[in-house]
Amino acid sequence: MGTLSVLSSTRAVKRATLNGFKSTVSGYASMVDMVLHEQLLAIDTYSKSSTVFNILYTNDVNVKQQSINRLKDFNSVNRYALNMGLADVNGKIISDSDNASLEGTSIFDSDPELFTRLKANNYNGTYANTIAKDSQAILLCRGLFNSQGNLIGIIYINIDLGKVNKDFIDNINFDGDITIANDKGIIMLSSDHNRIGTSLPQVYDITKTTSEGLIESYVFGNDKNKRSAAYKNISIMPWSVIFANYNSQIYKDIRGIIFRTSTIGPFFIILACFVVALYIKTITKPLISLVLFAKEISQGNLVYEHQNINRDDELGMLANSFFNMRDVLLDIIMKVRVSADEITNSARALSKDSEDLSRRTDTQASSLQETASSMEEMASTIVSSTNKSVDGNKMMINSKASIEHAGSIILDTVQNIEEVNEASTKIKNITKIIEDIAFQTNILALNAAVEAARAGDQGKGFAVVASEVRNLAQTTQSSVKDITSLVDNAYEKITKATESARESQEIFKDIQDKIDVTSKLMEDISTTALEQQSGVQQVNKAITDMDAVTQQNAALVEHTSASSSSLLNQAEELVNAMSFFKV
Repeated sequence: MGTLSVLSSTRAVKRATLNGFKSTVSGYASMVDMVLHEQLLAIDTYSKSSTVFNILYTNDVNVKQQSINRLKDFNSVNRYALNMGLADVNGKIISDSDNASLEGTSIFDSDPELFTRLKANNYNGTYANTIAKDSQAILLCRGLFNSQGNLIGIIYINIDLGKVNKDFIDNINFDGDITIANDKGIIMLSSDHNRIGTSLPQVYDITKTTSEGLIESYVFGNDKNKRSAAYKNISIMPWSVIFANYNSQIYKDIRGIIFRTSTIGPFFIILACFVVALYIKTITKPLISLVLFAKEISQGNLVYEHQNINRDDELGMLANSFFNMRDVLLDIIMKVRVSADEITNSARALSKDSEDLSRRTDTQASSLQETASSMEEMASTIVSSTNKSVDGNKMMINSKASIEHAGSIILDTVQNIEEVNEASTKIKNITKIIEDIAFQTNILALNAAVEAARAGDQGKGFAVVASEVRNLAQTTQSSVKDITSLVDNAYEKITKATESARESQEIFKDIQDKIDVTSKLMEDISTTALEQQSGVQQVNKAITDMDAVTQQNAALVEHTSASSSSLLNQAEELVNAMSFFKV
């Protein structure tokens, strides 16, 4: 009988040990589900950022840079993201946060089945089922939709499984091997890094057909030492978590128990039977009451009216401990309920405020982008105006020089005309003298003709000469009158030309003075335009810096909004869990 009890106890301890294996592997499965679920929430949040997917509507270089900056901001606050980016509806990469050389390649090269699975999942968050070549990473994709619900692109995150392996497997001290493999038997995560990317042994094929269970006492590879393992599938991906260890390590404590029990067990068994026989009747009734009480508590009923057990022995102490435990548990549950309700309300308010803040921040970022664009256009216009004003100033300087040269020429013309005017006056005076000489000559010829007539025949020859002289004098006098008339006419025109030239000189002088004033004004305008250009450039730089800071704030706000949503979901789950208890 003692031997049977020992064997029965041994089997119970073994079963409890293996159940501990199952609990451990369930914990790891929940952990992996949590990490994958957080990344699904993150990519869902990123997909709602208009700054990220504005590049899908335009080829503008500035818009593309803003999209890449926002992707970099998201990538910097996501611990498990190697890089992230955007692709068109066919998977061709448009921009990447960390590797511009990826542009033009396809995100489905590493896993051709991913595109099919993404479409089947209605373009919701979908993971690749294999790790990338030359890196321990896995791709997560999600569709981007416009306001009409049409697919316009795909956003992706490259998840660093190496960091996940380090945080949740390498940094945990445990005795045994943890392995996580996909439904094709490819190892994705492992406590033995050399096994990552290799295939599972055939002994684990059962994980492809059942969701959880135990594999007892099997041989692994060339190692003849027997091992046992527990496995469980995770919910988000078709992956299995396997926790394995050598039987010698699992049952090392059981051997000592078997030895001690086999030597002193019979004595204690006989003594136990004697004690049980004496107290069975007094113990059975209170135990039944405690069992009923414990059953009600296990069903969440903390207000069950129990029967008092008035005993001073250990059973009474156990009963009182049960009742006290119920009272303490009731008090804790009520406090947790109140706290959970308050957390839920606060998380809901925080989530709403975060969403409002996210919308306002996005609006402010968009407005600041438009302002920055307007300032750039204004700066460009001012630079153009400045250049034109400088050119205009140069033209005014050239015009001033030309006017000064023209004024100099007119001055010379006035002086020449005045000299001609003086010469005309002198010619007029000379012709007057000639006319007087011709008149006197005519009178002398007339007198000579009279004297020749008096002389008779002797004076005929002289009379002929006097007549010719008189004709010559009259002809000369007539010609001189014509010359005088022409000179007078020329003198009159030269006088008018002189007056006109003098007026032109005054006009050019006035124009020169006005051009001097205009040139000074143009010079002042050019100086002012250059100062404005410098000021606008400083303002433009300040707005650009503000835009960069606002974009970073927008990214942090969106990440905070995602965290608030996650907190709200967890608070609601806590409230649902607390509703199990009746208080």
